[in-house]
Amino acid sequence: MIIDSHLHLPSRREGKTLADSRQELLHELEECKVDYAIVIPDNVPVSEIGSLDEVLDLVENERHLFVTGTINIRKDKEPHILKLDKLFRTERIVAVKIFPGHDPIYPTDKRLTPVYELCVKHNLPVVIHTGGQKQSKYNDPKFIVKIAEKHPKLKIVIAHYFFPRIEYCHDITSPYENIYFDTSGLADDEVIADTGLQKIKKILAVTTQERPNNVVFGTDYAMCSIRKHIDLIESLPISEELKDRIFSRNSIELFNLKLK
Repeated sequence: MIIDSHLHLPSRREGKTLADSRQELLHELEECKVDYAIVIPDNVPVSEIGSLDEVLDLVENERHLFVTGTINIRKDKEPHILKLDKLFRTERIVAVKIFPGHDPIYPTDKRLTPVYELCVKHNLPVVIHTGGQKQSKYNDPKFIVKIAEKHPKLKIVIAHYFFPRIEYCHDITSPYENIYFDTSGLADDEVIADTGLQKIKKILAVTTQERPNNVVFGTDYAMCSIRKHIDLIESLPISEELKDRIFSRNSIELFNLKLK
């Protein structure tokens, strides 16, 4: 079984609707033999990849698709926190994604405290965008470990492993059992060029062997290739049992997925 824990709807092109994007996504999942996926909406009301409300409506009757909640703390206030709480309670979202770097905020921003407390309340993770040369000052893992220390019951997923500084990310986060990683973007040609394929394979293998429950499969589709990410995990020098944990078992446990 394969679960893609980090992807987006394909961008709307001219004359294309979000419903078209959903069908394109479902077709790609079928082609790549991916059984389930977690769709991450944008955190703005109007977006080419769909807002939270739009994505929730699109996937409501799709048993293969789950949704991550999103928030823009510069604009969203207490009513949005209450909305996320309800979405958690009704099992319509399985995590909350924040975008430090895309948004000029740091994970340590005090306005994020209610988000972290909400995730702890529901025992579901917060997913944090990391990496990228220009964005990294906002999402450096040195800030994330402070959150892990302050909220030891909070499950934190580092998306993109803070590429290209993946060795640094591994070293600074290794003491924290409540920090997880998804593999999204790590098979992208530009990320490989900046980071190094052998380094990526080494760090993923080491992380999985050290913390077999803490790595989940993600791709960052539609910006990145699902197939290339599957091939990346298949190429790792680890056991088939650990690959199975990456591809599905860890995601089921981390996001408490109710598979149908």
